[in-house]
Amino acid sequence: MMWDYKSNPHTPVVPGRPSPVRRDVAGVSSGGGGEDKQGTTPRFGKRSPLVFYGAAVPYKLITVKLCRPGFIGPLCKQLDPCHRSPCLNGGACKSQVVSGVPQYSCVCQRGFRGQDCSLIDACATSPCANGARCSNWNNHYNCSCPPGYQGKNCRADVDECRKPGMCLHGGLCNNVHGSYRCQCPPGYSGRSCEAPALPCAPSQCLNGGTCRQTSDHAYECACLPGFQGHNCENNVDDCPGHKCMNGGICVDGVNTYNCQCPPEWTGQYCVEDVNECLMQPNACHNGGTCFNTIGSHTCVCVNGWTGDDCSENIDDCAIAVCFNGATCHDRVASFFCECPVGKTGLLCHLDDACVSNPCNEGAVCDTNPLNGRAICTCPAGFVGGACNQDMDECSIGANPCEHFGKCVNTEGSFQCQCGRGYAGPRCEIDINECLSMPCQNDATCLDRIGEFTCICMPGYMGTYCEVDMDDCESNPCANDGICRDMVNGFSCTCQPGFTGTMCQIDVDECASTPCQNGAKCYDRPNGYECRCAEGYEGTLCESNINNCQPDPCHHGSCVDGIASYTCQCDAGYTGYRCENQLNECHSNPCQHGGKCVDLVNKYICQCQHGTSGTNCEINFDDCSSNPCDYGICKDGINRYDCVCKPGFTGSKCNMQIDECASGPCRNGGTCVDEENGFHCMCPVGFKPPYCYSQIDECGSSPCSHGVCRDDINGYRCDCEPGWVGKNCDRERNDCLPSPCQNAGTCVDQLNGFICKCRQGFR
Repeated sequence: MMWDYKSNPHTPVVPGRPSPVRRDVAGVSSGGGGEDKQGTTPRFGKRSPLVFYGAAVPYKLITVKLCRPGFIGPLCKQLDPCHRSPCLNGGACKSQVVSGVPQYSCVCQRGFRGQDCSLIDACATSPCANGARCSNWNNHYNCSCPPGYQGKNCRADVDECRKPGMCLHGGLCNNVHGSYRCQCPPGYSGRSCEAPALPCAPSQCLNGGTCRQTSDHAYECACLPGFQGHNCENNVDDCPGHKCMNGGICVDGVNTYNCQCPPEWTGQYCVEDVNECLMQPNACHNGGTCFNTIGSHTCVCVNGWTGDDCSENIDDCAIAVCFNGATCHDRVASFFCECPVGKTGLLCHLDDACVSNPCNEGAVCDTNPLNGRAICTCPAGFVGGACNQDMDECSIGANPCEHFGKCVNTEGSFQCQCGRGYAGPRCEIDINECLSMPCQNDATCLDRIGEFTCICMPGYMGTYCEVDMDDCESNPCANDGICRDMVNGFSCTCQPGFTGTMCQIDVDECASTPCQNGAKCYDRPNGYECRCAEGYEGTLCESNINNCQPDPCHHGSCVDGIASYTCQCDAGYTGYRCENQLNECHSNPCQHGGKCVDLVNKYICQCQHGTSGTNCEINFDDCSSNPCDYGICKDGINRYDCVCKPGFTGSKCNMQIDECASGPCRNGGTCVDEENGFHCMCPVGFKPPYCYSQIDECGSSPCSHGVCRDDINGYRCDCEPGWVGKNCDRERNDCLPSPCQNAGTCVDQLNGFICKCRQGFR
């Protein structure tokens, strides 16, 4: 092995072995149709080997599978559900294989929704404002407004203050956007001014003040020292009369003050002198010595520096003399002269002897600064005053070449011809043949003198362990499985329907229960079939059939179920499909004979005269004017009836009954009319009450509940109110015919009745 000492290359030249070549492995290209494509390098062609010091190492390329259009899966055998373009209206279809079953999903364009993007998404433009919830319905949208908003798009503010009683205890209601606020009177608080306010709950006192209630609505604050004001909101200024000295500025605190001192003073009141000489950084720069004084300091500078803090460099060039046009450069407490060509010396006052190049080529020429003479510093391999004499390194002392290397003298140097296995300028390096990593596939390299040995990993062989032993040679994969050779082993790619390390197990595709939602799984060759339960569809029966498509609900929202649907009817409609309009008049809501008019989700009562209200429940009191003069007024519907006192008649009981009109007095007796009665003034021989004969048929008191009137050869009973019959012995039923209206129940009483009214009547 030779080593060029002059050029000293870093790479040794090994006889009989090519120089190392570096070659990059190109990228891998791939094609469709499920075929393996090997990459090619643009410079070296197909399957270029890597070369390490002449050892050719074949490398394996990475393979990528891309399926033909219409197929997906690791083996490109499943039909791609996106190939038939199931997504409508520009939706993007994404397919994948899950548990061996191809599936797809649609990413819909803005404005569309649904499994296949066929439904219009009316909520896509976010029409509902103020945080309202938007829901799609029949290609339209519906906004569910939050409290405080109303309108189709929930943009209109609800004026809560129009509703009375929002603010209690005389609070003033102020409407705000989406809500309201109550301005409470003194003594009340809360959202609706509902809570009595305690002046100290919470405390109004600031800065740690203590609140004390003095009345129902008043309080006072006991302030901490340093604060004042009704709520202790003011910090007392403690600076008047301060003791800050030497220009110190007073800074107010809480019940105290601080003095902000100038840099030369310190202490509570700025009366202590600051020792600037103890501060960091040092007050005196560039090695100056600091001496403290009262209120200040003094700096004593070293040579070359000046100024109050020794920060100014003294310009030594101001008094220096550089000859022959030299340039003076100032330094700290010194200077140096930059000489022109041909001059040298501290002041450039000497001629430069190196101008004439007295030293041999490669030597360094220096000038003596005292006398200007040349001094030659020789390179290695040369000697002499002018460095022009060659030095024979091979004849001086011991052989400079190690490990029996041969020394060859050259001009100004020497070369070592090294033996096999050694290198270096002096053959001092034992060449590590393993340094170039000639052993491949993680083999261990064993270095030897002038050679190496590779100890291969299991599965490899060859000088460089470059040969991969073919473990597929014995065809270990069963059932037509494809064997792929690996390092010290193999792997089997099984045909569909088989599994196991060597494809020896027949796969039951139903074992993983892939069918969902109660579907039955039927094992098939290289696959399975799902028979869905009612209401489900899809390859895995994973999708609930949307029974709401098309929408079956006439006036409502459809809620999909399992093989069924439910209609949530709009207000005013009923029926399985919301096809029937509710008859709000069915419950006879209109009272007092009012006529009910059915509308959508409501009704209107057309009330009779004398009644009013939503349900005609209000009956105007026709007796309020007291129309009955001598009787009791009984209110009716747009009318009244007068029940007259005995002795009076007429629609208003304002006519007194003339009991004498019937001529009750006989035998020439004179009738005198009275209220609710009469009496007879009889002629001689006849007696009251009717001037009959002296036979008194009333002597036996035949009238049970009445007054007996003696007649000629008989009597007549004037019954008391509530009694009837010849002898007034039967109680009259005042409930016949029934005087109670609107299906009220009549309860008979003596000389009267009571009506028990239905709810809503009186």
